[in-house]
Amino acid sequence: MSYLRDGIDAVDRIQRESYRERKSKENIQTKKLRERVQADEQTKINNYSEGFCYGCAKKDKILSTLIYSCGDCMEKRGTEGVMSIVVKKHNWELCDVHGEWKFDDVWQINISFCDSCMKKMFRIHKAYKAKKGRANAPDERRKRRMFGKDINELTGNGITRDQTNNQRFARA
Repeated sequence: MSYLRDGIDAVDRIQRESYRERKSKENIQTKKLRERVQADEQTKINNYSEGFCYGCAKKDKILSTLIYSCGDCMEKRGTEGVMSIVVKKHNWELCDVHGEWKFDDVWQINISFCDSCMKKMFRIHKAYKAKKGRANAPDERRKRRMFGKDINELTGNGITRDQTNNQRFARA
């Protein structure tokens, strides 16, 4: 027998409180984005989590996520399936759609992928992590070629004193 208080058992009370908490966290921008996404036929998601996959352009079970996409991939696939464009990156970024580094032409976008496209992106990210992630970016490789492996020692990494020991600034 479950614990009853005010005629509601503990499970129902937890569900009701979590629903209230989620509703309170929603802001006006989130509501506007959701309304715009659900109004568009290409980005609409039904009650069964089915919708338009941005990667393969078929209607299937999808999952919405943020990815980095270069301008060429966005041009090929169009912008109909894009829920929102978050930000443009002005440095070297890895395109999550085809897995190549691009400079100043990569956008962070909110889209939906089906399971097979998510697996393709997972393989790209697995290879990215195996190659030591951001250290494999073209600008980072160029820095290592120019300065050697100890670039942080040469540039100081923005630190003006040795912080490995607990040192204090000396009084003048």
